[in-house]
Amino acid sequence: MNTKALKLAAVAATMLEDFTPTQWVPLPSLGLGVRVLLDDGQQQLVATAQTSLDRSADTGSAAEAARIYDTMYPHAGFTWPHLRAIIEVEADYFDTSAPITVTLIEPLPGAPVGDQAIADIARASSLAQALATLHSAAPESISEAGFPVEDPSRFQFQILERLDQAAATGRVPADLLQHWEEEFERVSLWRFLATPIHGAIDETSVYTDQERVLALSGIERLRVSDPAIDLAAASALIDPAAVSTFFSEYRNSRPRADEHVITRAELLAEFAVLDWLLEAVDSGDEEAVQDAGELLSSFNDVLFAKDAAAPNAVSPGPAAESSDHGSAPEANVLPEESESEPESKPQSDAGLETENVIDEEPEPDDVQTDDAEPDDTEPDDGVHRP
Repeated sequence: MNTKALKLAAVAATMLEDFTPTQWVPLPSLGLGVRVLLDDGQQQLVATAQTSLDRSADTGSAAEAARIYDTMYPHAGFTWPHLRAIIEVEADYFDTSAPITVTLIEPLPGAPVGDQAIADIARASSLAQALATLHSAAPESISEAGFPVEDPSRFQFQILERLDQAAATGRVPADLLQHWEEEFERVSLWRFLATPIHGAIDETSVYTDQERVLALSGIERLRVSDPAIDLAAASALIDPAAVSTFFSEYRNSRPRADEHVITRAELLAEFAVLDWLLEAVDSGDEEAVQDAGELLSSFNDVLFAKDAAAPNAVSPGPAAESSDHGSAPEANVLPEESESEPESKPQSDAGLETENVIDEEPEPDDVQTDDAEPDDTEPDDGVHRP
């Protein structure tokens, strides 16, 4: 029996006075920890024991982020997590080295996109529209709530710092290094207004059905920064053939976006392999360092191929703030616009198949008993204002 899932269900049953679950079902981890779906016959809630908590964003900030989303996006065509309860549990209860945060949220519709790339035009366009909505809101409520505000010039400086660090490894081909230095040093590239961004777009945070994006999770990383960060991360979730449609739809849905936002997104997507190299160097993983170096060399060969008759450059997909440093980012081929058949319809959290979620303990039986779109307010003069 999966004892951690059973313990989580027991803890969650005490967290709300008006919620006494009689059934629970384990859910996929999604990289968060132990997750279970609880049902009291009238409502369902998802409990999570966050054993793999992202320390760069406080869990409690998810509730504040949801409140800000409710204010900024009252008419959005997608939803986000709404925290119902939160509690900290002593480490010995789950046999962990540190206390565990347990949260209760309302189930999100649809299911995470997972490892299956978004190949259909409908969902690629829907994701572009969702991000355009996010990026179009005024940022004041985010900064006033204490969420990070990143200045474009500071972000540029950080990128150039990472380039210097990567150059020192000797693993980045000279032509590729020069290409990135020239691009990221372009003054015009950084003349834009920072906007609200999701900040944690990945395969676990985008929930869809067969046709559109229904929800975005991971909203505690909300901040004011470069919208290209979200676009680069999202492009890694999309089949190369649909990426051009994704970018075009974003442009159409947010016509006042700065003129270089797509260029920055493509550069940040390329940059993901370099970030992977630096993470591998920091961790001392020589095999990962070797793999990253080879991928950079391959990308360099394609980008600067002498045969320009077929200029389909290969662009590494972004790591999208992934905490998994052991695998390489995938390479995306810059797309030719095409349309493919829709993928099979995913299920909601309530219908997901059960799986082991933290350890290798056997799974329990399936059921245990008794136990919003505001107006874009950005000026379009292209001048950065702090």
